[in-house]
Amino acid sequence: MAGQKARWGHNIGKPGTPVRGPYTFHLDAALVERARSEVGEPDVVRSIEAALAAALDYRMWVREVAAGRRDAWS
Repeated sequence: MAGQKARWGHNIGKPGTPVRGPYTFHLDAALVERARSEVGEPDVVRSIEAALAAALDYRMWVREVAAGRRDAWS
């Protein structure tokens, strides 16, 4: 594993490190379980989906601002 590259070209990392693909996220199991018990499974799934979509939108915005295609206030 160590020193190898995944098919998309990113280093896999230290031995025992989970293989991550592009846009792969690891969630804290205790936090997910707490959310399940407090708000229920459907709301947990919707919340995770919304958070991931916001993170991806933010990443795209940062790239566009850095490339000069967007104003920082847009």
